[in-house]
Amino acid sequence: MGRFIPNENTFVGLASALVGSVDAPTVADVNGSVDLTDLTMSLNASAQGNAVPTPSFSHLFETSIVGTSQATFTADFYRDDEDDLAWDSLPRLTAGFFIISRFGGKPNTIGDKCEVWPVRVLSRAMSNMANNTVESFTVTCSVPSVPGEDAVTVA
Repeated sequence: MGRFIPNENTFVGLASALVGSVDAPTVADVNGSVDLTDLTMSLNASAQGNAVPTPSFSHLFETSIVGTSQATFTADFYRDDEDDLAWDSLPRLTAGFFIISRFGGKPNTIGDKCEVWPVRVLSRAMSNMANNTVESFTVTCSVPSVPGEDAVTVA
């Protein structure tokens, strides 16, 4: 089992709409997305489930059942003084779909694995400016519907 870093293995695209679905984006969805890969510094797209306690007087052990799930999405992007693509693509309240491939670059062949995260931008905040650092910003998004964490591209 090999280990690897995300550099040169990752694709990050932003689609305003999908022809396919979050579980099966089309190759056209991927190819038509805004490619933000070169401007992406970091990305945290994750879902987490909640447990609901179900205690009983008959046991000292407190059992639980499956509760709801929720997701978070944050990402850090570079600013660009010539073509500020990431900044211009992600103003507050923008709705869209992040298409992410963590293994092997752009998922633009039928059968490629990827993730599709439906998002709505909550905030777009500049990072602190400091001497001898690159200007960047952080986007925080809501995830209004279930993401496709095991999506596969289709025709």
